[in-house]
Amino acid sequence: MAKVQCYNCKKLTAVVAPHYRCKFCNYPLNKYIEQKEEPQEEVIIEKIKQDEPEEITLNDLYRKNVPEPQVDIVEKVKVAEQLKADEKIEKSLTGPVIVKRNKNPEKTGKIIAGWLIVHTEGKLPVTYELFEGDNVIGRPDGPHHVDIRIEDDEYVSRVHAILRITKGYLHRFRYSLLDDGSLRGGSPSTNGVFINGIEERLPKDKAVFMRDSDTVQVGVTKLVFKNTDSAIDLASAANSVVNTDFTNTVAIRNPNY
Repeated sequence: MAKVQCYNCKKLTAVVAPHYRCKFCNYPLNKYIEQKEEPQEEVIIEKIKQDEPEEITLNDLYRKNVPEPQVDIVEKVKVAEQLKADEKIEKSLTGPVIVKRNKNPEKTGKIIAGWLIVHTEGKLPVTYELFEGDNVIGRPDGPHHVDIRIEDDEYVSRVHAILRITKGYLHRFRYSLLDDGSLRGGSPSTNGVFINGIEERLPKDKAVFMRDSDTVQVGVTKLVFKNTDSAIDLASAANSVVNTDFTNTVAIRNPNY
């Protein structure tokens, strides 16, 4: 920064472009100072740096045609792979609720009688709608029909269990879980059905009457049961499950191929 003696007040003063005046008496000193033109490039670069935000959002990246970071793309692909064509997403208080649609024509037009919500460590909280009648739980990799489609568990049999919903006294729903093999030639599932983390599998000749918030384990997948008395819709059913503790996972040893 240039300093000169003011020709007016005789004080030593700093003079700053573009006005070049004495800071004490405001006397113009521009004609006594050797002026240098600042390079235009530096001014332009400085202007760009000032205007550019410190943090760039994904929208900014799209507008500037800059590719997103690879890690974001990988995460999006992983999520997209889990959202199949037979799924729909509805909003809840805690985030999206993933719902597997039931394609069984026998369930068309029936009122929803409850829900099963996947509540397994490391898995998405998929919600399945339940209807009056037999709701078949299994792995949908064959010509058989499955209502509760567990697609990512090699320990689940093609027809694993049945959640049977009937109407009892005063037309209230009753929920019973069976692993009786009635839809697979009389043989129960290979790896069994477990309730609330108890290591004793559901017997072939008995049904368990389900209570709200019971956890059903098929393979290594755990699903929490919610009835229509405790939840008014699928969002409230899913929300009531997502933040609860996980039950114990019973160890399974025999994968189904």
